[in-house]
Amino acid sequence: MFNSFPGWSLILIYIVLALGICFLSKKIADYVDALDKKTKISGAFIGAVLLAAVTSLPEFFTSISATILIPDSANLVVGNILGSNLFNLAILGLAFIIFFRVLAKSPIKYKSHFIVLSGVSSIYAIVTYGIVGARSIQPIFAQVGYLSHVNFLAILIFIAYGLTIYFQPKEDEDDDEEKVDPYQNITLKQVVIRFIICAIALIATSILITYDTDAIASYYKLDTTLAGAIFLAIATSLPELVSTITLCKKGNFDAAIGDIVGSCLFNFLIIGLAEFMSYKTSLLPGFIQDSASTTNAIKMICYTVGSLVLLVSCLLTHLISNKKKIVQGLPHYILYVTCGVLFISFYILFLVIK
Repeated sequence: MFNSFPGWSLILIYIVLALGICFLSKKIADYVDALDKKTKISGAFIGAVLLAAVTSLPEFFTSISATILIPDSANLVVGNILGSNLFNLAILGLAFIIFFRVLAKSPIKYKSHFIVLSGVSSIYAIVTYGIVGARSIQPIFAQVGYLSHVNFLAILIFIAYGLTIYFQPKEDEDDDEEKVDPYQNITLKQVVIRFIICAIALIATSILITYDTDAIASYYKLDTTLAGAIFLAIATSLPELVSTITLCKKGNFDAAIGDIVGSCLFNFLIIGLAEFMSYKTSLLPGFIQDSASTTNAIKMICYTVGSLVLLVSCLLTHLISNKKKIVQGLPHYILYVTCGVLFISFYILFLVIK
């Protein structure tokens, strides 16, 4: 669609579409917040599951449209998801650096976050096997109708995601306060209709930015995995950036962490779905034939796992301090800021180290 456009216009189109994704995703997040206030759904569930899914809509539609519309899109799709997860944690790192005092005072639902982190870690292990394992040892369905090219690892991803959501707390047992509805001038029906309209517009914008990214990679002769990790990942992670900063400003670090980690979890669900829709070949072992793409994917996985380990250490420190009723001060601030700097550094290292 954009392959005949000059290079400068491709970049301009990318910027315009990215701004559109940011605006539409913010509106969708507002309507999800309205649903939270107007229904009995728990705030923790909204942040870690529903809001995370909503802010991951760009990753969903760009990856699915790339799978259907762009030939040999395995590198672009997997690069988009792995890059988005790494960039999401860099966003959380920025929040750690700016709002470290807010983090120290913010109540945290530890059980919810540890369950999601366990699910994310399990799926990272599954995806890593799919990327580095030789095709001969991949559990790919052999000539079973439509499933002849589907990797069984995709089913394991769905199972891990489902179990994570199943064990996710749906209610805040220690929260007996009535929800205050700041959206009294709009009905629940109006919220749903506006949500659907914005979602449709977001779908169209996401599909267009997928074509534009493919054209940018072709014009500038970029590795498709790298293009997916940089251009698609950044554009589709803008909703997480907006929602995280907004939540932290409101002092709700718990929901901010839930949104970021939950988005990483939902992104993997996209890989599982794309695997089923890519009927010509399996996505997961597609890297074996391309050493550059394999190296980029492994680097993203290593940096992301390092960030997740640091995040767990921060949550454990927060938990221990609250259990022992320790007033969080300078040592805690230093830990949070240091982890935030490392989150961002991991993403920068991926970009600069070849």
